[in-house]
Amino acid sequence: MPAWRGSMAWSWVAVMVLVAGCTSASSSGPRPASEPATSAAAAASAPTGPATGSAGEPLWLQSVQMSTASTGWALYYPANPGATSASPPLRLARTTDGARAWTDVTPPAARQLLASPSTTEALYTVSGTRAYLAVNAGKQIASTVGPTDVFATDNGGRTWTESPPVIAPGYASALNFADRDHGWLLISEGAAMDKNPVQVYRTTDGGAHWSLTAQSPPWLSKSTAGLPATCDKRAITFASTAAGWLTSTCTVGLSGELLVSRDGGVTWTPQPLPLPAGICGDSGCSMSGPQFSGDTGFLTVAPAEGTPTLLVSQDLGQTWQPVSLPAGAGRYPQLKFFGPARGVLVSAGSQGSVGSVFYTTSDGGRTWSAVPQGTQFTQFGATIDFVSPLTGFAWMPGGDAPGAAPPAMYETTDSGRTWTPFTPLLAA
Repeated sequence: MPAWRGSMAWSWVAVMVLVAGCTSASSSGPRPASEPATSAAAAASAPTGPATGSAGEPLWLQSVQMSTASTGWALYYPANPGATSASPPLRLARTTDGARAWTDVTPPAARQLLASPSTTEALYTVSGTRAYLAVNAGKQIASTVGPTDVFATDNGGRTWTESPPVIAPGYASALNFADRDHGWLLISEGAAMDKNPVQVYRTTDGGAHWSLTAQSPPWLSKSTAGLPATCDKRAITFASTAAGWLTSTCTVGLSGELLVSRDGGVTWTPQPLPLPAGICGDSGCSMSGPQFSGDTGFLTVAPAEGTPTLLVSQDLGQTWQPVSLPAGAGRYPQLKFFGPARGVLVSAGSQGSVGSVFYTTSDGGRTWSAVPQGTQFTQFGATIDFVSPLTGFAWMPGGDAPGAAPPAMYETTDSGRTWTPFTPLLAA
């Protein structure tokens, strides 16, 4: 399991739309999902050498979550999603050789759900062998009540268990686990006009059962009870079985972008932050994180207009202190920490444009070292994810890739000073 904890899926454009509803999961036990056989990327200059990879079929990656330099998970399309108006069915794959070769590990019971054109899904990976996949194949409108099924594996996708469906209006948006038993599922009713009613479900038995712990008032309600309905809820993160955060984007001011719970997700309140009240102006702020290693947490606050700030906590998010970022961090820097001290900063601007210089820290963000990049990732939508301070991967989501062929992936083992291109393939 990575040293940091949180739901940082590290994707520039990971837009989550979430659900609200009222009914908890069934009390029946988990049923086997049978055996199978389960943030976006870099368009740069074309590979300068022959692409590598095991013999197999091409695949178009929708999202990738690498656990280590060798193992990882991906949602993928078996055909070019841009070739026709109807996208091919989404599936789940796993790699054990550094993203070169992928094996389909889609839970058999999830395969039909993922083939629906209205499917939403949330993937949360803990390690190279343990992962959770929430799938909702209902119509994505607030008045529709559709089931969300949560699948779990702890043996790399060889076998899966499936929870009784969570019956709620809306769709699965995010998953997060604090340990093997305690996890949270975020379901959303959708977002519009700076309003996003959501529900939070919790499991205490590793995803076998889910129960409703908190919800926002429905769309037409004037009630202010429960979870605030304002702001677009983007992510849910739990650093312990009790302490968790909901990260949002608000249209105006610093007014509820970060909600905190200290009772396992039952009650939520705005998190006080040591930032000027007007820092977000009239255009709002984007937040990334928080991510935790023990009691040490990191949170990035990026105003739509202005200078981003890194906030660091040493007491499990009770208090936060601002830390200056390097001048070249860009407007929307992406940070990932590997413990309380070491981290990587990918500089980024608007629309996910990636900078030509990254930064590393070995003292928790107090000082930064510049790392000029060996490849310039120029395509908007490029995603770069590091699994250690040295090793990272870059890719372009298949739906955004130009041309008929799957886009190349890139790997670095020196913090981005050099990148090696290769073509990921689906093993026969």
